[in-house]
Order: sequence, then structure tokens, then C-alpha cells
Amino acid sequence: MQPDNHGIAVSLTILLALACSLMPLSGDWIVWKPNFLLLVAMAWVFRWPNEFGVIFAASVGLLADIVMRTSVGHSILLFAFCAAAILLVARWIKYLSLVQRMLLVLLILLLAGLLEAGIYSFYEQPSGIEYLPMRILLSLLVWPLLDRLVAGKHQQRD
Repeated sequence: MQPDNHGIAVSLTILLALACSLMPLSGDWIVWKPNFLLLVAMAWVFRWPNEFGVIFAASVGLLADIVMRTSVGHSILLFAFCAAAILLVARWIKYLSLVQRMLLVLLILLLAGLLEAGIYSFYEQPSGIEYLPMRILLSLLVWPLLDRLVAGKHQQRD
């Protein structure tokens, strides 16, 4: 059995997420934009928890810190937290339906949003917590597309 090389698929999905993250939006829409890099990192950790874990998510978080020009460590902590939450339930994820996975993503994004608001509050910056429900809703609309995209690579392996 040959080992699977996910490098190209991971790179393409991260580049797609970068393009979506850097896509300019005007006015009030900017605060509702989902964190595409976080969603992609979560999708890969969901499908291959033994291969992609906290280190992978933290690396994508470092990329997000660099690209989004946030303080180094902000996204690293957030992405690692989400990956760790996924890894806690990794044994059961393969048995969940799409709706159940979306509910799990909702819960993780809610906890991550509260953590992020806490980080902003610690630095005495506006947290934007009032936009959290709409960001999570829009993230949940994007999630099935990412889940299917990564699942397509997963089925090719089997």
C-alpha cells in the first residue's frame, strides 16, 4: 500500500482559502466574512485527525497571522484550540452525518469566537462579538462545500 500524499490538495485548498480571505468586501460585509483559513484547517483535521492535528492547524494559523497582519500568536492560538477540540471527538466524527458535523462546527466556531473576543478584550480592542452570530451562520453555509471538497480527496484514497 502506497502512502497518500495530501500535499497538493492541502496546498490548493489553503490557496483557495487565502484568495477568499483576501477578497475585498465593502462596508459592513467585511465583519461578516468567515475565517476561510480556519474552516479549511478544520476540514482537514476533521477528515484526517491522525495526519493533520494541532501542529498543522497552528501552522495555518501562523500563515493567517502573517497574511492578515494580526499579532503573531493570535490565529495560532485560535486555530490550535479548534484543532484540539476536533481531536477530542475525532473517534466519533466518521459516524456523524453532515448536519451533525455542522452542529459540531457551530459549537467549535462559537467557542473560538468567544475565545477571540476574549483575546481582543485582553488587549482592550473592540471585540466585534456582536457580529459573531452572522459570521458563524455564513461559516456554516460555506462548511458543506469545504467538507465535500475535502471528502472528495478522502474518497479517492479509499
